Amino acid sequence: MIKSNKPVKVLGGLTAEEFFRDYWQKKPLFVKNAFQDFIDPMTPDEIAGLSCEDGVPSRFVFEERNWELKCGPFAEQDFANLPEKKWVLLVNDVEKFMPQMRVLSDPFNFIPEWRMDDLQVSYAVDEGTVGAHWDDYDVFLIQGMGKKKWQISYDEVSENDFVEGLPIRLIEKFNVHEEWIVEPGDLLYLPPRIGHFGVAIGESMTWSVGFRAPKHREMIHDFVEDIIQFTGSDVRYSDSDLVSREFSTELSDDDIDRVMKVIQEGLSYNRDLVADWFGRFMSECKEGQEPETLDEEFSQDEIQGLLEDGADIERVPTVSLYFRETVDEVVMYANGECFALDKKHTKLVQFLCENRQYSPGKMLQFLKDEVAAEFVVDLVNQGILAFFDADDHDHECDEDCDHDH
Repeated sequence: MIKSNKPVKVLGGLTAEEFFRDYWQKKPLFVKNAFQDFIDPMTPDEIAGLSCEDGVPSRFVFEERNWELKCGPFAEQDFANLPEKKWVLLVNDVEKFMPQMRVLSDPFNFIPEWRMDDLQVSYAVDEGTVGAHWDDYDVFLIQGMGKKKWQISYDEVSENDFVEGLPIRLIEKFNVHEEWIVEPGDLLYLPPRIGHFGVAIGESMTWSVGFRAPKHREMIHDFVEDIIQFTGSDVRYSDSDLVSREFSTELSDDDIDRVMKVIQEGLSYNRDLVADWFGRFMSECKEGQEPETLDEEFSQDEIQGLLEDGADIERVPTVSLYFRETVDEVVMYANGECFALDKKHTKLVQFLCENRQYSPGKMLQFLKDEVAAEFVVDLVNQGILAFFDADDHDHECDEDCDHDH
């Protein structure tokens, strides 16, 4: 449980309540040494290797090649003969392909999980930069190795102030109002639409924890598509109260009133309907990152046996889990689907959502209930949960550990 009145170290001792009140989506916050004795959890070579893997979003930005943008996946030859200065390699969704990297995003769990987008890492050589720009999301920038100069502009921004003809968005007129030199472990929070310009001082690495904000247009479009299912496929416009009119080509007020009634009835909604849609909408996996349903399904006895033998089980890294309690049920959302259970299973659902790795001892306690056992088996067979080799994970724990990373 998140305590809003407890000082948060990475916020420089601010409480979550103070941060939300004074900084969140309002103004930047710089925290010196927010991560004490910070050491990058990946090397530049490991980052380069990750950028070569299929499905991992990655890109190079070369300033001296007129801001050339080159997208991955890359091959070994792409790293040969690179310039000595002014280029950056960026890799997104790091935590989805390397779950242990969530150690960098977990300190920000005072922010709702559904707002989390991804962990990005950028490796830059001297003077490497992606230029002056602004983003539509909140981001926490953690400085890794090296130093970087960050400049901030508080000028109002718009979609029209970018340099034309370039493959990346660059602010055409960037006025500097504030700047910092950041070192390993320093943190800079930036709200949406704050112009910023970061330039590496020597070899440098930055870890960016980004929080998404869906566009209104996307939300409304998806919601309308979703609720269409509640409209009868064979129901048509009717006007049994039609009266004669002077001009047959006129759209009368009565016509418009009938159309408005159709739309209003078709778009009728309530809180539960919106919540059900939103949970599914936000839990959808990114394209290409969907879990794979098992070809050979596990039986309940097989899963029980694996757990009794000490096999650990985890949430598939690309999957997000959220839950909501109603009067009678607890509903879990995963991969764009909802799973409704009786409220007596609330602790199980909360356990699954709040953690990513689950000890066999804890899972076996829940599986004593037949409905809970069937639910977990279903999640495994849908590829949402999976067994893993504990030796592949750095974290060690006893049988009662909740693995709350």
